[in-house]
Amino acid sequence: MEKNQAAQLILDEYSSALIRFGKFNSQHEGYAVLKEEVDELWDNIKGNVAPNLTKKEAAQVGAMALRFLTDCC
Repeated sequence: MEKNQAAQLILDEYSSALIRFGKFNSQHEGYAVLKEEVDELWDNIKGNVAPNLTKKEAAQVGAMALRFLTDCC
């Protein structure tokens, strides 16, 4: 996957999450959500989940990291 495609997946996930859940209320909330997404990615990796689902989780991690930067920093 090219970096532009990866960045677009992250931006799409970011926009979707922002519409559905709004901004993080604190750094604690942002960290908790980001950690949850990282844990889900790790579960997919350990379980040899289909690459397309792992890619989606990785995009969600990137989106939550972006949300943390924009909402909490």
